[in-house]
Amino acid sequence: MASSLASLSPEADAQRKIVRQAASQLQPSSQRPSPRDAQASKKAHQAWFGPDAEPGILVRTGIKAAGGGAHQSKTIMLADLTTVLSIGSASRRNAVVEDNVLGKPSRQARMASLKRLDELFGILSAAPGCSAFQALWAFETEGRPMLAILCALARDPTLRDGAAAVLDAPLGERVGPEAVAEVFEAANSGRLGGAMTRSLSRNASSSWLQGGFLAGPIRKRRIRPVTTPYAAAFAVVLAGLSGWGGARLLGSRWLDVLDRPTEDRLGLLRQAEGRGLVRIRNAGDVLEIDAIRPMAETLQVSGLVHG
Repeated sequence: MASSLASLSPEADAQRKIVRQAASQLQPSSQRPSPRDAQASKKAHQAWFGPDAEPGILVRTGIKAAGGGAHQSKTIMLADLTTVLSIGSASRRNAVVEDNVLGKPSRQARMASLKRLDELFGILSAAPGCSAFQALWAFETEGRPMLAILCALARDPTLRDGAAAVLDAPLGERVGPEAVAEVFEAANSGRLGGAMTRSLSRNASSSWLQGGFLAGPIRKRRIRPVTTPYAAAFAVVLAGLSGWGGARLLGSRWLDVLDRPTEDRLGLLRQAEGRGLVRIRNAGDVLEIDAIRPMAETLQVSGLVHG
């Protein structure tokens, strides 16, 4: 992974200036709102969507801006997802429900798993954002947990609402379900009962574990996840569809999920550009990053492009 902009192009000085500009818009974790500050956490609830976010585009591409989500009863089910995505889309329903490829104990359990996987990843409905996710999944194995977390964040507001407990935690810090529950409750005071909030926080914590952000047999601690150019490109697509652009896109919450400093984020995107997934342009101090149109063309997911 390239982390030095000097090795990326002759425009190193301009790139460093852009990185500094984007970094200045990133709020250090020590200065971010405390999970105990309910009002600040409610603002953080909206941090995923930029000023140019259009509800119609979010709906059309499969991003769920508000409401409930699969984590009220399930996790990202990474092992089940891996099995299902190895099967052609036309055969998935029959494989899960009739052939029981997931080894569930009852037909009801099979149907529930199929429903939640579709809610989180569009394995049946295939909205454009989910189609892009599934196409990227086929390109690699190393970055799949990160891709799954990103897609789940786009599809499940309840996972996003507790995400700060993990994303803002320093490496090595203990992050348990109670921390996720605290952040979620601060952003959704009284929305769910105590039992449901505890269940949701346990499921969300398990998903962050499966995604590579937490580790430990019992007391889970924050670790740095595996991040790849494919995952970085997908994060940019989600950020772009969610109303972020330019240098602000680099500092958006979607790019925070990559868990890399700004310079490394841009380095990953340069690698993704070499794969035809991202287009980066500089005009003086102005940075333009587009993954929506390049990814639509390269992966043949035309529905990503509005109009």
